[in-house]
Amino acid sequence: MAKHVGTKRNMNKVVTSAGLLALGAATVYGLDPEMTRATSGRPFTLGASVRAFYDDNSTGVPDRYLTTDRKGNPTVGRPIDSFGFEVSPSVHLNLPLEQTFIRAGYVYSLRYYENRRDNNVDQSHEFNALLRHAFNARHDIAVADSFTFSDEPTVTERFGIITAPARTDITAMRNRASVDYNATLTQVLGLGLGYVNNWYDYDDSGAASRSALLDRLEHSFRADLRYQVDPALVALVGYEFGVNQYTGDEFIHSDDPDAFRDELVLQGLPFGLAQKISRYTSDIRDSYSHKVYVGVDHDFNHRLRATVRVGGQFTDYHEIGETELSPYADAALTYVYMPESSVQVGVRHTRNATDIVSTDKKGRPTLDQETTAGFLQVTHRICGNLSGSLIGQVQHSTFSSGENDDQSENLYLLGINFDYRINRHWSAEVGYNYDMLDSSLDDGKRLQSRSYDRNRVYVGVRATY
Repeated sequence: MAKHVGTKRNMNKVVTSAGLLALGAATVYGLDPEMTRATSGRPFTLGASVRAFYDDNSTGVPDRYLTTDRKGNPTVGRPIDSFGFEVSPSVHLNLPLEQTFIRAGYVYSLRYYENRRDNNVDQSHEFNALLRHAFNARHDIAVADSFTFSDEPTVTERFGIITAPARTDITAMRNRASVDYNATLTQVLGLGLGYVNNWYDYDDSGAASRSALLDRLEHSFRADLRYQVDPALVALVGYEFGVNQYTGDEFIHSDDPDAFRDELVLQGLPFGLAQKISRYTSDIRDSYSHKVYVGVDHDFNHRLRATVRVGGQFTDYHEIGETELSPYADAALTYVYMPESSVQVGVRHTRNATDIVSTDKKGRPTLDQETTAGFLQVTHRICGNLSGSLIGQVQHSTFSSGENDDQSENLYLLGINFDYRINRHWSAEVGYNYDMLDSSLDDGKRLQSRSYDRNRVYVGVRATY
C-alpha cells in the first residue's frame, strides 16, 4: 500500500485559510515530496515561493461589528480588503539510514497587506522534525516535533480541530511533540504506545485575553492492543488519558474583580457566588479526560485504505466539579485512483478548547466545546504537467456549560488550487480560499460579534532545488 498520497505542498496552499488541515484516524496519508527526494541522493532541498494575492477581509471580522476609534469612542467596524504579496523560503533535510530515517524542515512566510494601516505585515516561522528508528523487525519508534510562531494564531492550529476561529492580530506560539512506539508481541498481537504534548502560548496578557483563555498544555497518553486478523486487516482496542492545563494565570472575566463582583451583585447574584465568579482564573477549566475506543486499519487493496476509531470520552473538570460524557470518533478513507491522483475523506468527533468563557447565573463558565469536523481532499493530475487540488473542511462545535451552553458555531473552509509544472525546478500556481464562520452567539441584530466570511485569490511561482 502506498501510504503517501496527495502532496504536502497542496496542504500548504490552504495555509492562508484559518489553518485548514486534513483530519484523520491515527495517520493522515499524504505524499511528502521532500521524502521522495531522499532517494535521489540529495539530503537537502531548498525552495521558495512568491505570490500576489487579494484578500477581501484581511483581519477576519464580521461585515458590521462594534469597536472603538483611535480616541476610544464607539464606532462600527467593517472588513478591510487588501492586495498584497507573500514570500516564503524553505529548507528541508531528509536523511535515510539503514534503520533510521531523519527529516527536518523550516518554512518562513511573510505576507504584506498594502491596505492594513495598523499592522500590514504577517509573519510565521514553522519548524518540523521527525526521527523514525527500527530497533529490529519487532520494535520501532517515531519521535516528532512541530513548532509554529505566527502573527495569525489560527495558522498554529493545524492538527485538525480549530479551537478559536475568530481572527485576531495577536502573535501565538504552538509546539507539538509526539512519541510513538510499536512492538510486535506475537505473530498476531501488537502493542502501540504513544504520547503527545501540545503547548500554546499567546503573546498578550490581561483578563479575558487570548492568553487568559487559551494558553495551555495538553498531554495525551495512549495505549493500543492490536490483533492481526489477516495481512490486510488489523483490529484494535485502545485507551487514552488526557490532561489539559490552562497556564495563562489570568482572570478570565475582568482585570478589576471587585468591580465585576459588584456588577454581578447588581444583576441579582448572591454576594458569595459573585465573589467566586469574579476571581475565576485560567485554570478553572483544567480537566482530565479518558477515551476508550475500538478500531480497525484495513487495506481493501493497494489503492484503498481505511482507518477507524470509535468510542467514548469521559471528561472531569476537577477544578469546578463538573463532568461530561461524550462520543469519540476518528476515521479516514484514502483512495488512490490513478498515479498522482487521490481522494481522502474523514471525520473526527471530540472535545476541545474554546475562546468562549461566558459564565451562567449558577457561576459555571464555558468549559470547552464538543466538535464534529469532516474533511475532503482531492488531488488530481489533470493532464501533462497540470494538476489541481480541492481541500474542504466543515466543523460544527457546541459549547459546553456557561451562559452559551448548547449554543453552536459552524466553520466552513475551502481551498482550490491549480499547479503547472514548468520544469523540474519551477512551477506556477493559482488558487482561491474561502472561510466562513456562522455563530449562533450573534443575536441576529445588525452588529455581529463573531460570524464572518473571507475570500482570497492568489497567483504565484515556486522554485525547488
